Amino acid sequence: LRMKRPAEEDAPDQEEAEGGGDSASSDDGEQQVPATGSSPPGQAPSKRKRHVQLSDGRIVSVKVRNHVNPLLPHFNKPVPVPFGGDWTKVFQDLSKPMVLDIGCAKGRFCLEGAKLFPQFNWLGIEIREALTVRANEWAKEENLSNLHYIFGNASGGMADFLASMPKGLLQRVTVQCPDPLFKKKHQKRRMVNDKVVQELSVGLAPGGYVFVQSDVEQVAMQMVDTIAANGNFDRVDRFADRAPGQESSKQIAPIARPHATMGKDFQDHNVAGGEWDHKGAGAVEGSYNWLADNPIGLMSERESSTLSRGLPMFRALFVRKEPEVAAKAAA
Repeated sequence: LRMKRPAEEDAPDQEEAEGGGDSASSDDGEQQVPATGSSPPGQAPSKRKRHVQLSDGRIVSVKVRNHVNPLLPHFNKPVPVPFGGDWTKVFQDLSKPMVLDIGCAKGRFCLEGAKLFPQFNWLGIEIREALTVRANEWAKEENLSNLHYIFGNASGGMADFLASMPKGLLQRVTVQCPDPLFKKKHQKRRMVNDKVVQELSVGLAPGGYVFVQSDVEQVAMQMVDTIAANGNFDRVDRFADRAPGQESSKQIAPIARPHATMGKDFQDHNVAGGEWDHKGAGAVEGSYNWLADNPIGLMSERESSTLSRGLPMFRALFVRKEPEVAAKAAA
């Protein structure tokens, strides 16, 4: 009899009662394409694969729960350093700047990014190992040497992981639609917390960017307040290497959904009773000034689904201050 950990049991791949999260988008409607060559944007590579082998040898379903508890002993560990710190085994060309997607879910945002923006290396971190195994198989099938996925929990610690990277490699970080954790007692599970932001402020190259977004406004407010309170980041409205109007030129839907469901509207849901640490730190005169467009030019699955239903996304972009600027501001 093969035993499964509670968080890895087969479960319907649909939105749970708490909702939110890019991981809530459905596999229904995936189009099958040949396993060789590169699949067109918006299509998942290869045919649907229902089971994968984990690092401990167990065979599990890729139909995993939408949300897991990151504080469980099995998950609450630092993000592992890949290949003992030999990043030449992660990416073929380390001269390319890296985009790190924290909480990458099924991994299609990074998959599409690696194909559309080959001038970047793309790395996804995901707490559900089965999804990273399948995503790495996709990367191999597509022959994408600028794409990799790691099984890990960012809130468990990223200091050693980030320190192992070649200096200046990490240029962009994205956190998109994390678990909203509506209940106050679950706030300790938040992905974007003081510890994570401080580790990113050390690991991210000066001038590098952090992009956050959610379809739940108070979740986005929490993330913006936490980053702003750190003091090492400035709020900006676009990447320095992009002109106004260029931001939305390459918006795509990462996967075709001929049978898409309507989903749920969580935009106005109350989070943790409307109270959290650093509340208001990221607001300017009471407004959070959300970005009207996605500055990356690539939509996640959750974002695509939300916008297709006429609902808003709440977005913000930060740039890592130069060390001397941050030090002067702290003084």
